[in-house]
Amino acid sequence: MRLFRSHFACSLLLFFAGLILFCGCQTVPQNLFTVSGPGWHIEQGQALWTPQHGAPQFGGDIVLATDANGRSFAQFDKTPLTIVTVEVTPQQWMIRFPQFGGFWTGHGAAPTRTVWPYLADAIAGKKLPEPLHFEQKPDGNWRLQNLKTGEILEGFLSP
Repeated sequence: MRLFRSHFACSLLLFFAGLILFCGCQTVPQNLFTVSGPGWHIEQGQALWTPQHGAPQFGGDIVLATDANGRSFAQFDKTPLTIVTVEVTPQQWMIRFPQFGGFWTGHGAAPTRTVWPYLADAIAGKKLPEPLHFEQKPDGNWRLQNLKTGEILEGFLSP
């Protein structure tokens, strides 16, 4: 009888532990769109990213894809890890920081607390909301900065 009770208690404990684990999981939504087919302009390059004042700087590969419908996709990798992925449409935006456990999505204009959703607009020469500042350098390099947080993304892109 004692063996039955301990087996039952152990089974019950495992059941509740599994229930907590599975109920606590959050599914990350799928992409807003697929970057494939005609009409996409894709550029690749290198970038340095400083997330905020006093934070360490990350160097890595960057990909920027844009289309005529106002959609953009940016991904920043430090091989073999993806550091940032951003998708923006005229109506929605999604930002993922998989290595830091961050994920945000929303409708309308993206928040300005990070520069990433505004990279495509900056490269295209569009006016950026404050506190964002973009500088295109004569040598083809560029610098996108959040003047409030100190976040800086600088690099170059090639078709």
